[in-house]
Amino acid sequence: MTPRLIIYCDFDGTVAKPDVTNLLLAERADPAWRAIEEEWERGRIGSRECLARQIPLIRGGWPAIEATLSGVELDPTFAAFAAWCREAGLPLVIVSDGLDRVIEWLLARECIHVDAVWANRLAVDPEGVASVTFPHAPRGGDCRSGLCKCQVLSPAAVKRLVIGDGLSDLCWASKADFCFAKGRLLASCRAQGIACFPFEDFANIQALLPGLAEGRAAAAPMAKR
Repeated sequence: MTPRLIIYCDFDGTVAKPDVTNLLLAERADPAWRAIEEEWERGRIGSRECLARQIPLIRGGWPAIEATLSGVELDPTFAAFAAWCREAGLPLVIVSDGLDRVIEWLLARECIHVDAVWANRLAVDPEGVASVTFPHAPRGGDCRSGLCKCQVLSPAAVKRLVIGDGLSDLCWASKADFCFAKGRLLASCRAQGIACFPFEDFANIQALLPGLAEGRAAAAPMAKR
């Protein structure tokens, strides 16, 4: 049976409290990663090139990565939200311009089930050298991200709900049927007049989801300035 609604959720800063990739770089990478980050912040390179150059700078292999991940906190309301989605038959998909193995490890640690994880592919070879590839890179156009979230959205025949907190979520926020936003995404939606529901945690979202799934809730309000 085709679901009435598919939920697409960002990870860093939304499910995970910190930006996990930046945390790994700060704790485990050669300091040269910061100069690359500055190039990205200035718009000189896209996130795809940025990650491709930064990830090999991480030292210590997977054991060092895992040691950093052990201290990462997830939003305490996400596990209950994911379980509720599963019981309600609402597909929940993580979509991130971060690292797949990192996301999967953190979800497994908390015994959280989601229907899919779309992210850049992290590999660590036997010598401990990390690398990243981009199986979901943008197809054509001038998008320089590792993963273009717009291209992950299902056809418009199914209602699409997106959840996010950052500028990488702006492209799909404007294309989704419903958007829940916080942080920089909320500020950008306000500035650009994109309708969205502000939220603080996943309990806020869960309270509104039954109405959205059944088509009983009103369209997302304009996020007030």
